[in-house]
Amino acid sequence: MAATARQAALTSIPFRSPKMTVIPFSRAQDPLGLTIMPLSDPLAVLGRASTLAQAQQAHAHLLTTGFAVRPLLATKLINLYARNAALSHAALLFETIPRPDALAFASLVSAYTRATRFSDALKLFHRMVKCGLIPDHFALPSALKACAGLPAPEPARQLHSLSITLGFSCDPYVQCSLVHTYVKCNQIGDARLVFDRMREKNVVSWSAIVSGYARGGDVDEAKRLFKEMQAHGVEPNVVSWNGLVAGLAQAGLASESLRTFLEMAANGCGPDGTTISSVLPAIAELEDLVGGRQIHGYTIKLGLGFDVCVVSALLDMYGTCGKAKEMLQAFEDTPTKDVGSFNALVAGFSRNGLVDKALQVFREIEGLGMELNIISWTSMVAALAQNGRDLEALDLFREMQITGISPNSCTVSL
Repeated sequence: MAATARQAALTSIPFRSPKMTVIPFSRAQDPLGLTIMPLSDPLAVLGRASTLAQAQQAHAHLLTTGFAVRPLLATKLINLYARNAALSHAALLFETIPRPDALAFASLVSAYTRATRFSDALKLFHRMVKCGLIPDHFALPSALKACAGLPAPEPARQLHSLSITLGFSCDPYVQCSLVHTYVKCNQIGDARLVFDRMREKNVVSWSAIVSGYARGGDVDEAKRLFKEMQAHGVEPNVVSWNGLVAGLAQAGLASESLRTFLEMAANGCGPDGTTISSVLPAIAELEDLVGGRQIHGYTIKLGLGFDVCVVSALLDMYGTCGKAKEMLQAFEDTPTKDVGSFNALVAGFSRNGLVDKALQVFREIEGLGMELNIISWTSMVAALAQNGRDLEALDLFREMQITGISPNSCTVSL
């Protein structure tokens, strides 16, 4: 087909989605080399595509050759669209496949899960099973991750039963996903049953079970398992350490949490944003301002100033230590501010008796167009009530109800 004829054919192809436009191309604007590529080489077309524009161009080329509805090629295109955050394109393409196979289903389920569209992932997985297709040991973990993201313990148990029926009960990849999912669903008993039956326990499964016990409040068992993991020659990773640091802090064992953090660093395991935001509450409880400042400097060195969880934890630490000026400076130095960091600032000011400052920040949140959440309102109502400004607290409480925010038990008790 001549280049001009192909160009005319491409531009006339109808698409259901207005966002899925076909990009006409020529020899001068042809990054995939489609104008000189044999029509019988569709895999090479997809192999050269990486960007969204190139994916659309490759898709258009495959449509003209009749290859686009073939499951293998469509699956590769689905993955390509998903990698470029074009999930609507991927979903639309999936629906054009006459008889999608298990691989096509699994690819879109995985894409939905990665995009945190957990309900869509589970619906599609259910549709896959209803079509009589057998999910493999890659599709099942994707669906389990969706259960973990919701969290949804009952669907997780159904998938567990399905994995046994399909003969995947001893598959290490499926077992790791089950442990992780049950932990995320706060079903530590189920997680432990799966974990104990695992023939091969790797750092992922050990980390999941340690984190599950630690975050669930059973820090003694978490510590025991942590030592057992090391005794089995498995080196703890950042997830293992994070679970222990956070669990100890949540259990009120601030000194032990801080010691574990220091031990982690001494063992050469570099902390991440989760570690920092987990240990800072322990430092705040200890009112260890020197340690808090050191951690603050460390976050700057690590480039974690964009991590909103770290920022909120830093503000809370300075507020708890009675350093309102340093708290405000840390807030102003933050390149990314969200409602969580504003809430931490409001709470910090009110904790230090600076109610007018807190109220000023509260109104600033509204002025910036950010949506105030229940924490925002409760913090401000509490600040006014606890500082003897009961009428203002009541007025703000009524304002909260007018905006449609339902008060929780903490707000009502104030």
